[in-house]
Order: sequence, then structure tokens, then C-alpha cells
Amino acid sequence: MQSNQIKIFFRISRATLSLVVLSALCCLLLIIRAVQTEQLRGLFLLWNLFLAWMPLFFALIARRLSASINVSKSKLALILVNLGLWLLFFPNAPYLITDLIHLGEYERHILWFDTVGFFVAALAGICTGLYSLQVTHQVLNQFVSNALAWFAIAASIVLSGFGLYLGRFVRFNSWDLFTNPFYLFRKSFQELQNPLAIQTTLVFTLVVAVLYVSMLILIPNRDANLKNAA
Repeated sequence: MQSNQIKIFFRISRATLSLVVLSALCCLLLIIRAVQTEQLRGLFLLWNLFLAWMPLFFALIARRLSASINVSKSKLALILVNLGLWLLFFPNAPYLITDLIHLGEYERHILWFDTVGFFVAALAGICTGLYSLQVTHQVLNQFVSNALAWFAIAASIVLSGFGLYLGRFVRFNSWDLFTNPFYLFRKSFQELQNPLAIQTTLVFTLVVAVLYVSMLILIPNRDANLKNAA
């Protein structure tokens, strides 16, 4: 019995495994570049990719906590905490798309290779974020109506678009909520009057929303019942 429980604990879904492979490819390309050029430029993408995995980590914990038939109040509180942390880190996933802006700073003779590396990093980030969104959607569907779950997902996508703007242009990060929360909220409200903030939020809201809906349509939800799998 204990052996079966250990196997269940370490089960990895197909979706998570595919993201691990994609992220490994990204790391390999970045390491190859660093070795061949003897430069560390571009390795910051590894940190950004790690941050892109954080929302999926919290979403998977929330899904596993919700696997019980009867969820206690304490377990429900832990689920809500993990969903809150998911929302806090979720903008880090689509943020990798904006790292493509750095390509203009790189050497022309290996620009083709850097383009491939940045593209794979952006792809890994957005795919990880979309899967975390799907897992969160699954968790929400267990506790609220379908309409309310969709509303929460839509609101999360809008907030992530604004969070992405704060990260790219105002240079905030997820940790600022804990280290300097008052300044973060004050500055965020001020930025709501910035046309660039509105434009960025709308564009990334549209992109993430369309990609998410497209994913649900094109890819069968085979992991919907894998509550005990990562």
C-alpha cells in the first residue's frame, strides 16, 4: 500500500514531462552558447524560466490538495494560499516573450542561434504558464460554478497582463509584494493612467486568452483527472 502511495506521489503527467523536455532544450541551447562564446550573456533566461515554473508549481500543489473527496477548512485555506501565489507568479510565464526585445543587443554573426534560443525560452515560458492556467481552472471548477471559474480565469489573465507591464517597464518583480508592498500598490495605481500600461495589458490579455482557448480546443485534456500527478 505504501509503495503505491509513493508511486502516486511521484507520478508526472504527460504535460509536465513535455514542459520539462522543452525547458531542458532551452537550458541546453543557452549553455552551448555560453561555452562556445565564453560569455554569460543570455543566461538570465534560465532565471526567468525558473520563475515561469513557479506558478505551475503552486497550481500543481493546489490540485493535489484538492484531490480529497472531502476538503477540510485547513486544506481549503492552503489551496487558496497556493492559488494566490500562483496568481502572483503567473505574469512571469508570458514575461519571457518580452525577453525577445534583447535580441537587438546581440552579435550579428550568431544572431540566428540566439533567435532560436530566445524563441525556445519564450515558448517554454508561455506553455508552462498556459498549463498552470489549465490546472488552476481545474481546481476552481471543483469549488465554484463553471461561469465563476471562467470569470476568475479571465480576471487572472487581465491582471497578469498588467503585472507583465509592471515587470517589463516599471521593473517590479513578484518579490516586491513582500519587500515593498506599499510602494508597489501606490506605483501600480499611478501606472493605470499610463497609456502604455493599458496598451500592454490589453495586448497580452488578448494573446494569453486566445492562446489558452486555442489550447483547450486543440489539445485533449488528458490530465483533467490526474489530481495526484504533477
